[in-house]
Amino acid sequence: MAETGNTSALRLFVAIELNERIRAAMGAVRRRLAEFDRMVRWTKPEQMHLTLKFLGPCEDDRMAEIHEACDRVAQASGPLELKLSDCGCFPPHGRVRVIWVGLDAGAGDVAACGESCESRFADLGFSREQRDFSPHLTLGRVRDDRSDGRLRAALADVAVRPEHKTATELLLMESELSPPGARYAVLGRFRFGSGG
Repeated sequence: MAETGNTSALRLFVAIELNERIRAAMGAVRRRLAEFDRMVRWTKPEQMHLTLKFLGPCEDDRMAEIHEACDRVAQASGPLELKLSDCGCFPPHGRVRVIWVGLDAGAGDVAACGESCESRFADLGFSREQRDFSPHLTLGRVRDDRSDGRLRAALADVAVRPEHKTATELLLMESELSPPGARYAVLGRFRFGSGG
């Protein structure tokens, strides 16, 4: 009999893996913003990925349907072109909470794949994201922005190297929370189809 509590639940999300060139370009952006290190919790290079859908806590007995949903999303999408573009932050006004690097080439296809994830997992009872999907890579989370606008201005001045990757698979990942930070494990890889 499956447990009904969240004690054995896995925290899952669907993502696309990055390559070393993209991670290096993200690291270069971080170094340009080093003066803000004390207020930002930067994403470790090995943990950088493009999240398409956060599923949250999931019980073991749902894994088969989750794997099937990932496979169907992947089969309905062709390979995705990722190309770094600009640097920005959320929210668009006021104190900065999240620092991100955006995607340019293929962003529409990435967004379509993200919407496919939303639809497929909504059919399984997972909550839809309230905001429109915006393809971006999280570079850091700001603990407390007391920069009086300096951080926002610095982000506007950062040039991002336009590194590129053709993504050929979707990943199902587990996030395990621990005191030093989240640890990620790949639970499944799903090869993209032809987009038809």
